Amino acid sequence: MLGVIAIGLLTLGVAGVVYLRLERLRLAGLGMTVLRTVGVTSLTLLLINPARTMRVPDAPPTVLLDASLSLGAAGGRWREALDTARALAGTDGAILRFGGRVAAHDTTPPEDGQTRLAEVLRLAHGRPGPVVVVTDGEVEDAGTLEPSLLAGTRVVLLPRQVVPDAAVLDLAVPERVDRSDSVVVELTLGTFGPLGARQARVEVALDGRVLARRDVDLPPSPGTARRRIALGPQGVAPGLRLLSVRLVTPGDAEPGDDTRWRWLHVEDQPGVVVLASPADWEFRFLVRELSDLAPGAVRGYALVQAGYWVDMRTLAPVASATVNQAAAGANVVVIAGARATRAGRRQAVWRWLPGDSTLATLPGDWYVTGDVRASPLAGRLGGASWDSVPPLVALVPVVPADAQWVALSARLARRGAERPVVLGGDSAGVRMLTVTGDGLWRWALRGGAAREAYRAMLASGLDWLLGGGGVAARAAVTATEVVPRGTPVAFRFLGDPVPDSLRVSVTDGRSTRELTLRPDAEGSATAGFAPGAYRWSVRGSPAAAGAFVVETYSDEFPPRAVTLASDSGQGRPVLAVAFARQRPWLFALVILALAGEWIWRHRRGLP
Repeated sequence: MLGVIAIGLLTLGVAGVVYLRLERLRLAGLGMTVLRTVGVTSLTLLLINPARTMRVPDAPPTVLLDASLSLGAAGGRWREALDTARALAGTDGAILRFGGRVAAHDTTPPEDGQTRLAEVLRLAHGRPGPVVVVTDGEVEDAGTLEPSLLAGTRVVLLPRQVVPDAAVLDLAVPERVDRSDSVVVELTLGTFGPLGARQARVEVALDGRVLARRDVDLPPSPGTARRRIALGPQGVAPGLRLLSVRLVTPGDAEPGDDTRWRWLHVEDQPGVVVLASPADWEFRFLVRELSDLAPGAVRGYALVQAGYWVDMRTLAPVASATVNQAAAGANVVVIAGARATRAGRRQAVWRWLPGDSTLATLPGDWYVTGDVRASPLAGRLGGASWDSVPPLVALVPVVPADAQWVALSARLARRGAERPVVLGGDSAGVRMLTVTGDGLWRWALRGGAAREAYRAMLASGLDWLLGGGGVAARAAVTATEVVPRGTPVAFRFLGDPVPDSLRVSVTDGRSTRELTLRPDAEGSATAGFAPGAYRWSVRGSPAAAGAFVVETYSDEFPPRAVTLASDSGQGRPVLAVAFARQRPWLFALVILALAGEWIWRHRRGLP
């Protein structure tokens, strides 16, 4: 603006010298000087086009309508919120829906599984009119909103009415089970409102077939409680099965939070079989930690005496034929002790030499060195804190073959030569790992960094034995297996480079939907689906397939605390940014001033 003033003063000075001193036109010269100054200054304003913040009288409002599932749940006031938003917007105002995303206004029932306000507030404050939020107050990011976003924002609060409700807040089931295994279902139940029932019935179904019905006690309302239901072996066919848990409660007003779904991988044979003899502490801890790393994919059998095997988890007797079948079908056989040898010719083998009475051992305190050698296991082993692990109690001396590599070594009392603790190799396409140390179970028992080092060794060993893919081969494309209602399903491409697009076919058994996903720089893309069970496949390269389920449950259904206060804003001044070129009279002023000066000069006979 200072530049415009400077140009105006300069024009005034030059025109005054020309008309008043050189031409000596007196009053006529004064008039032409004024006209030229006004014309040139106005033209300069149009060229620079400065902006100005100004108050806008009676600007139409922007109404932000909460379209999360909580508004449509039992006790929610969606119809009232919709009518309120229409009344506040009037005929000229704008209505925006918000929840997990921002959308244009429509009258369809709310479907968003989240309530986030920050993004839509930033968008609304870029508009000239007042901002009004119509919500039930259950806003997830209310505590992190910037004060400037709420300043001047009017909040119309329509809290939910209190209704009786019992909900399955969480469901935990094993990811993988053997077809002969029992299934343990852990529930977290919640009660809300004036719920009179003290008991409810839980129905557990697999692929729509009810497996069990159990009566469970409900916690006093409001409250939460954990309940556990154990189901015997079902003997279902191997494959991916859909497990559903439904809570049936007398007087429950909200059905949307009563059912939870999970995918259950039923396997005919375990992926990892541990054959131990003797079944000492070393191999008990080994089976426990392997089971944590690969839930449902590990079986441990101990040879108590000749021909007599027991399950290492339940201590139940197991027939030798069952053990032979499990070992023959496993991807990895862990052999602990000489008498337990049952590995096939083409299976990956992890041999633990301690426990074999036919081999000589060197007792003493063997400390693992922190210098992790270059090996296929070095990636995970390098991040462990080896100074925190207790010493091994004995070690079987082994000389590595030419084709073998050493992953970990140890020295007796931290002195002398290093001896291998973990070594491996690949012979004719068969991978084999060997552990020579005794007392690794003490790492798991100590916990903390020592246990993490133990788990890092087991996890890296399993990954390598299985070809680098874990118990289940790592797919090039994955999808979130379970998402709540109103939440998009996330697809992730795991390869490199990330493709520009992925063609994904999704079916629920009745219809098929073809999608073109465009992953971001990290390989992620999302798509929204209605509640149901779906199977998907990727066409072309890379080829991949899987399944996901969109639950009828959402965290929006159980009542939550109201985090946004009514009328938290006091009303802000309605401001707008106006530019010089938006004023037509300025163009008219330039034309009139310069044209008037030219006509005046022409009548005075000036060139």
